Amino acid sequence: MTNLTAHQEYLLLGKVSNTLGEQEIKEWEQMVQQLPEVATAYKQFIDQLPHDQVATGFSYVDDPGYWEDITASFKEKDPAISPAPPARVRQPSFFRSRWMAAAIVAGIIVGSVFLWNQSRQPANRDNMAANEKPNIELRLADGKVINLSRQQGSIRTNAAQFNNTNKTLTYSTSNNTAAIAINTLTVPIGLDYKINLSDGTEVWMNSATELKFPMAFADVTREITINGEAYLKVAKDTKRPFIVHLPHSTMQVLGTEFNVNSYDSGLVKVALVEGSVNMEAPTGTAKLVPGKQAIYHEGQSIQQETFDAKFVLGWQKGLFYFDEVTLQEIAKVVPRWFGMQVVIDDPAINHKKFVGVLDRNQPISNFQGDLKLISGIDSYVDKNNVLHFR
Repeated sequence: MTNLTAHQEYLLLGKVSNTLGEQEIKEWEQMVQQLPEVATAYKQFIDQLPHDQVATGFSYVDDPGYWEDITASFKEKDPAISPAPPARVRQPSFFRSRWMAAAIVAGIIVGSVFLWNQSRQPANRDNMAANEKPNIELRLADGKVINLSRQQGSIRTNAAQFNNTNKTLTYSTSNNTAAIAINTLTVPIGLDYKINLSDGTEVWMNSATELKFPMAFADVTREITINGEAYLKVAKDTKRPFIVHLPHSTMQVLGTEFNVNSYDSGLVKVALVEGSVNMEAPTGTAKLVPGKQAIYHEGQSIQQETFDAKFVLGWQKGLFYFDEVTLQEIAKVVPRWFGMQVVIDDPAINHKKFVGVLDRNQPISNFQGDLKLISGIDSYVDKNNVLHFR
């Protein structure tokens, strides 16, 4: 299995433990047909496992009390692990069956852990300080601020008629000079939001993202500015190119679908799903084709690479997939998704690498507990709402 990618290992372990979803089963079958080495790895893997346990998909790990007792023993030894709410008995996690399958063969996945939870409990937003509840805000060009987290349905202003429904903003306005003034939409930590622009372009915004846009576009170009991360489905208009201004770079398209990410200072990533994109930076230009991602480090030339849609676009489902990623990199996502700062107290674990998923729809305590059970990395949240790894 050492020559397989993280996603191939993920599907293989799911096949062994009988935990693949319908779509994943199709991926597995297609992968086996196209890649003989995967079928070989699968056979080698199951040959090393107890046949009776393979036949039952390691279902014994989901027996009542199996994980509850283990979790309780860890909490008795270390009260710093955040407990689950008293009224809720934590259900078995999807990742555990796969991890157990992998763990039976020692060393089969060194330094990695599958952190996947399928119980889909509502996220515990108590991670945020009580007086810092996030709000999605629209600041109009005239200075008026609309709290879109509180004001739902129809909203009328001098600038436009808005409709804020199901985490999506639509609007209509008369095409006049005032309509091209710039407005600012801000999505805070822990939330995501969608806006349909006047030309029909759809913009899905990730946490901690800002969008600057006019109510109506000019006759020659359509221009917006994004700081953070967003997925765009640009309406086709051959007469008016769509221009996206990013930190340190600019993109021009006619009609296409792509993801932009400028979270890290001095770094911009653009992943093209459909259509064509021209990316311009001070050091040069690059034309993207679907399936390619442009990476621009400030002051350097634009690089291109193939990207995995699961890892780049998973945020739209509240999932951050990581493949051989250090704890430091995972720690960058926690503040954006859970509204809490992260401190790694033990330098020895800074560069330890992981494969898995962080689910924004789950309480952060689930992630803490899983990390403790599988990797032995301890963590706690202090009185200032700071998450410590040690």
